[in-house]
Amino acid sequence: MSFSRSSLSLSASWAASSWLGRAGTPLRLMAQHHGTGPIPLAAAHAASGLYLLLDVIAASQDAVAQGDVDTLAAHAEQLEAAWEALETAIGNTDILLNMLKSVGL
Repeated sequence: MSFSRSSLSLSASWAASSWLGRAGTPLRLMAQHHGTGPIPLAAAHAASGLYLLLDVIAASQDAVAQGDVDTLAAHAEQLEAAWEALETAIGNTDILLNMLKSVGL
């Protein structure tokens, strides 16, 4: 059985997106609690950002190769949301790193 590159990538993107959605659920639930530290928050935001990126990949797989700007433009909001989630993940990671630096670690 042979697969084209696009069908294999689309299948892999869908599988990763599905897995990431399930894996991210406990992180999102944990992040809702007031006392949650910066690392679970960073992980929850990173999972959300990656989930959004995988959805865009699945929805616009062939658009890049074909130069289909309209399809890509339709996903601009998702890409912006992914960027914001990943930026927030980095910010939460920086919080912990700065805390560790402040105590000499």
